[in-house]
Amino acid sequence: MNLVAVNLGDSKAVINQYAAEGKFAFPMVMGDNTPNGIFKRYGVQAYPTNYVIDSRGIVVWRSVGFDEAGMRAALAKLGIK
Repeated sequence: MNLVAVNLGDSKAVINQYAAEGKFAFPMVMGDNTPNGIFKRYGVQAYPTNYVIDSRGIVVWRSVGFDEAGMRAALAKLGIK
């Protein structure tokens, strides 16, 4: 399983500092809000918006706001603890 964080509003320096302070091991990338950008393609309207995407690239779960129980249930359906 892979985890990627996509940020729209912060600078690269702020993102890098946040990642370093949190000792996060997953990639954090800059997104864009252009007509073909990741935020438009995935329908992000608020932060955080979370997705679980299966190995075929299919979105199998989505939530606006953090829903840990829902995310854990979606991951369990994919066989991930």
